[in-house]
Amino acid sequence: MNGLVCALVFLFTLYLSPQVMANVFNTVVSIQCNHCTADSDYQTAALSALKDREQKVVNVINFNQFDVRKFDVKKLQIEVCSDYGKSATKGYCKMDDGSSVEPLKITNIAREKVILLSEQLYQLDFFQRQYIQADPQIAITAWELVKRSYAASKVMFNWQEQYEYEYAALLARWQQGEFASLQASLPLKNLSPPIVVAFADGSEIYVEVDFIDSESQLHFRFMGLKDANGNYLDLAPENLFTLGDTFQFESQKNNDFIKMKELAELSGFMVETQETLTGVSASVVPCSSSENICQFGY
Repeated sequence: MNGLVCALVFLFTLYLSPQVMANVFNTVVSIQCNHCTADSDYQTAALSALKDREQKVVNVINFNQFDVRKFDVKKLQIEVCSDYGKSATKGYCKMDDGSSVEPLKITNIAREKVILLSEQLYQLDFFQRQYIQADPQIAITAWELVKRSYAASKVMFNWQEQYEYEYAALLARWQQGEFASLQASLPLKNLSPPIVVAFADGSEIYVEVDFIDSESQLHFRFMGLKDANGNYLDLAPENLFTLGDTFQFESQKNNDFIKMKELAELSGFMVETQETLTGVSASVVPCSSSENICQFGY
């Protein structure tokens, strides 16, 4: 056991060293996508792994299926404007997607490596779901944490302080999984057990481990939100909303509706509402030039 601890300490010292982390020009990225089933799921995941104007080879791995797909990915968003002196959010410009995702052939050796790593991770119970109950004094609903990094960090830190044993178990599990992936020469950009933060109103936020710092503290990345009204919001993209996004709420007095509308306006959009049989439908639309509520940016 002591030998394993020493090996882990040495490995993570090496992992955090500038020599390992400095290669920002690496042209191959591997990511985990255990919910990917259709070809379109894998392609979407591959594209989401890159920032705009990046081109890399992306391996997308579904550990549940012991499957891997390989793509040559180019991510490129091009702004096309009819009037370059006006704002895109006022309807004068639109973003055209110039991205491409080309499938590549996977070698038998590469596929076997993924299968062996998958078996190791399942032996470690790596994919056991971790539930975290958010302190209601910090946040009652998941919407309260969107774009509030301080509150999000406070929720996770509060859980860590109150449930030290659970946190230590998660840390050990992640370290063992990361160690296995590095031993297999298959480091993943987002290797993480599934983590769910639950709130008092029934809403949830889905979380991944982002990285481990030099003091062996885990840092987390919030990936998605499901609220008590059944709405889902992808938190991974820089831009939370796109034109045409639609959400359902009980009424315009609903706290989640108020928060969503505020966030949309801060993103440079407006929200149009329509009464339905079960409440209100809210759609994200361009800002009107006559409206002063759109703040254009956080």
